Amino acid sequence: MKRGAIFGLLGPNGAGKTTLIRCLLGFVTPTSGRAQLEGLDCQTQSVLVRRQVAYLPAEARLFRMMRGDVVLDFFSHIHPGGSLDRSKSIATRLSLDLSRRVAFMSTGMRQKLAIACVLACRARLLILDEPTANLDPSVRAEVLTLIREAQCEGSTVLFSSHIFSEIEELCGTAAIMRNGRVIQSIDIEQLRSTHRISAIPTTGASISIGDNNVGEISVIENSVKRFEVDILGPLEEYLPWISSLPLKNLRIEPTGLKNVYESCCEYS
Repeated sequence: MKRGAIFGLLGPNGAGKTTLIRCLLGFVTPTSGRAQLEGLDCQTQSVLVRRQVAYLPAEARLFRMMRGDVVLDFFSHIHPGGSLDRSKSIATRLSLDLSRRVAFMSTGMRQKLAIACVLACRARLLILDEPTANLDPSVRAEVLTLIREAQCEGSTVLFSSHIFSEIEELCGTAAIMRNGRVIQSIDIEQLRSTHRISAIPTTGASISIGDNNVGEISVIENSVKRFEVDILGPLEEYLPWISSLPLKNLRIEPTGLKNVYESCCEYS
C-alpha cells in the first residue's frame, strides 16, 4: 500500500480478508510469509505497529453497560492518537445519542459509536473492516466523507467492504482476495475509463476488432451468441467503429468493479 492512499480490499466470505488484517495487527501468526508496516515486523514488533494503527473490526465489541459518552472517553485515552473532542464531534455528525447505554443501542447505533472511537484517532494507518455495515444510506455517505477527511489529514486507509460502489468512490487501488491470496489488483482510476460493449451480432455477421486497441473479444454461448468486449480510453474515439459493426441490442456501460469481481471469483 502506498502511504496516504485509500486501499480497497474485496473478496467473498472466507477469502482471508479478516485473517490478513489480524496478521497485520499481530493477533494471528501467519503459517508462512511476513507482514510489515513502515518497516516494522507485525509479529515481533506488534506493540509498535499497533501504536500507529486504529482498527475497526467487522463486529466491534463494546462495553454493554457503559453509556456512549463513557465509551468514547475510555477509547480516547487508550490510544496515543485519541481525542475525546474529535470523537464527540464525529458522534454529533452521525446523529448518535451518547446518553444511551450500549446494551440499549440498536446495531446501527453501536456501529456509529465504534466509528466515532476509531476515526477520532490520528493514526498513520486506519484499518476499517466493513465500516458501513448496518448503516442507512445517509449515514454511509457521512462515514465515507469522514474517511476522506482522515486521508487528507495524513492517514493511510485499508478499507475492506462488500459494497462495490464504496470501493469505486473512495479508493485509488484495490485488491481482490480468494482462498487466502490476492487474485487481482485493480487500478480504480483506470477502471473508471473502461467500458464494456455487449450486443448480439446480426445473423451471419462476422466481427473483427481490426486495429481498434480493445483487447480480446469473448463470445458467450447462451441462447444466442453475444459479442462482448472491453475498451480502455475515451469512449468517443470508438463510437465510429462501434456504429459500423453489424450488431443489434447494443449496450455500452462502464465495466465497473462488480464485473471485474465476478469474473475473478467465478473463473479464478
